[in-house]
Amino acid sequence: MLLDRPIIAFDIETIPDPEIGRRLLGLSGNDDVVIREMVRMRLEETGGQSEYPQPPWHRVVTICATLLGPISGRVEVRSLGTLGDERSMLEAFFAMLKNVERAPRLVSWNGSGFDLPVMRYRAMLHGVTAPAFYRSDGDLRFNNYQNRYHNLHLDLMDTLTGFGASTRVGLSNWCRTIGLPGKPFVERPVYDHFLQGELPLLVEYCKLDTVETLLAFLMYALHTGDLSEDDLRKHVAAVRGVIATMPFEGWRGVEACLLDWPRWPKSENESENENAT
Repeated sequence: MLLDRPIIAFDIETIPDPEIGRRLLGLSGNDDVVIREMVRMRLEETGGQSEYPQPPWHRVVTICATLLGPISGRVEVRSLGTLGDERSMLEAFFAMLKNVERAPRLVSWNGSGFDLPVMRYRAMLHGVTAPAFYRSDGDLRFNNYQNRYHNLHLDLMDTLTGFGASTRVGLSNWCRTIGLPGKPFVERPVYDHFLQGELPLLVEYCKLDTVETLLAFLMYALHTGDLSEDDLRKHVAAVRGVIATMPFEGWRGVEACLLDWPRWPKSENESENENAT
């Protein structure tokens, strides 16, 4: 059962850590100069394949989560911790796994490959403890947050590719394929928005990733038989209700999109019947 416990769809946004650039790479200058030089060096190092550093050298600038109570139907979209305080954001994320009646199911898109490794490294860097994340007792003995082939942490991208057997698909491309907006809030690299003082915009962008990750998860749960279409639409309506209260104007397009989402392609018979009338 995929909806037998609370659901937490999560995402992080990061920038190259300028303090690491100064301390380990010998760079100098303000954050703008150091971050852009780290990007240039990484592009050179990878032959233009990546502008982002290895996971420990990322600085987390926002962590967001969309929570779903499968029984209550309650949906909540959160920005975790204190904005600008990496330690408090990490503490808030791992705190969601403590003092709960039943361990929540984490849902991500590439969380196994990126988000969780970055958060583990950065939590250790800040001295943040996370014993609940590593629990393996009781009902977590076999299905826990560390097991790749189980689903207490369900990395949708990893699962849908057959754990690497198929080509990786980005969240934006998959969402646009199934009729969701994708990632419309930003058009430049995250570090560029950060350096322009647009951290609040990055928070909304991160929230959108968690909302769309949850919606992609619900579609997957329908596909696996763990969710009925009626319940899927009830949860989507609850998500839309929360989005309607969010003041950022960019959410209006998402809200409108969810009015009749998901929309299934018509079968050939349905199309022929429509043409006949």
